[in-house]
Amino acid sequence: MKAKARKTIRRIRPPRKNASLTELSDFFDHNDAAELVEQGFMEVDPDRADLDRMLAEYWNQRNTNQLNIRIPATAKRMIEKLAKRKTVEVSTLVRMWVIDGMRREAAQP
Repeated sequence: MKAKARKTIRRIRPPRKNASLTELSDFFDHNDAAELVEQGFMEVDPDRADLDRMLAEYWNQRNTNQLNIRIPATAKRMIEKLAKRKTVEVSTLVRMWVIDGMRREAAQP
């Protein structure tokens, strides 16, 4: 019989107390949220009332704030093709995806 390989748990090292925004951003970009919860860096907030309130407010607000993200060129071209297929603007399609994702995340316990 083969011995089962034991999965080693990678111990996450916390960022320093006076970490810069760039260091904090790197920390969260390179660590899985589930592992951060498991190791006590974050906790799940069971009270979603604030998320529900923000989603309700969203429907009454104009799109006045801008969010810039960096994505690979291939992903951008794919989004452009998908938007063209749906006959909507690229920003509209991405906004639809973001809002849909927000709804799904807010609905999770």
